[in-house]
Amino acid sequence: MVELLLGLALGLLVVLGLAQQYAGGRASASSLMAQADAQDSGRYAMAFLQRSAAAAGHLGCNGRAVHLMSTLNGGWDDLFEFNLSRPVQGFDYQGDGTSTALDDWAPSLAPLPRQADGGTVNALDPGTGIHLGRLAPGADIIVFRRLRQPASALAAGLAPHGDPVVRDSAHGRFRAGDVALVSDCGQAAMFRITGVAAAGPGQSVLRRASGSGPYDNDGGRSLSESGRRYGGAAHAEGAQVAQVVTEIYFVGYGAGRREAGLWRRSGVSRPEELVAGIVDLQVRVGVDDDHHDGFDGPNRYLPLSAVADDQVVRSVAVAVTAASGDATQRIAQVLSLRNAW
Repeated sequence: MVELLLGLALGLLVVLGLAQQYAGGRASASSLMAQADAQDSGRYAMAFLQRSAAAAGHLGCNGRAVHLMSTLNGGWDDLFEFNLSRPVQGFDYQGDGTSTALDDWAPSLAPLPRQADGGTVNALDPGTGIHLGRLAPGADIIVFRRLRQPASALAAGLAPHGDPVVRDSAHGRFRAGDVALVSDCGQAAMFRITGVAAAGPGQSVLRRASGSGPYDNDGGRSLSESGRRYGGAAHAEGAQVAQVVTEIYFVGYGAGRREAGLWRRSGVSRPEELVAGIVDLQVRVGVDDDHHDGFDGPNRYLPLSAVADDQVVRSVAVAVTAASGDATQRIAQVLSLRNAW
């Protein structure tokens, strides 16, 4: 009997040891999986940001060499969704970590396309603004502006007061209401497309009638302040037309959801969640204080709220924090801007 009891006790100890080892291994595996998931989410988020940064400020040629103008009634600062004069823009969170009011960010979120009492503010299309109450307190907001690719080549030279005629699939690519940019390697002009019609085999004409709203064309302005054509008298010679796209990245929540994620509002569309599990976004920009010294790299990094209008932004330092279960992963990267503002 004593030997039997001793055997049972030893067996029980062995079983308890195996069970404890199994539980520990399972917890360790679960923790490793959570860390891997968080790391993957951070990498996916960074990949989206990297692609947008690489294209920001591209105006068909080197953005710094192109004279940019707009033919819309509204000024650049009134057209947040199309303000190509600011390829990179951002908002630095400075609140108490609990609220998401306009002035919790610096500069204020007042120009942001958003949903407010009474409808949509600062947005071309109603119902497409960002809900402030769904933003994550503590996270910064970063904005990149670019041209949608591939662009459409002009089919012929364009006079300053003319309507652009573009090649191939443009009839399906452009729509009435789009805001686009015609550009060559010397000048670029933003305009509103008011109609698209066939202009011959494989060609479409983009109408640009005038209107009175801030997003409408100013009938008194041409596409060139110097009166110069785009392309030659008969040929386009590299001139092109592309839609203007503004991408706003922020950390936020879906309706009724408690899990944060990385969201993007692209163009004039409603915001969409790109990567779940992103809980923070922090941004600093590398500025070139002396852009006449022949060195195109950043001299120092500043928070978004400290960037002056006359400072040239050369790079963006981004850090995203992803969470999965009890695991968090922070990924930081410096994103170079090929076309500085």
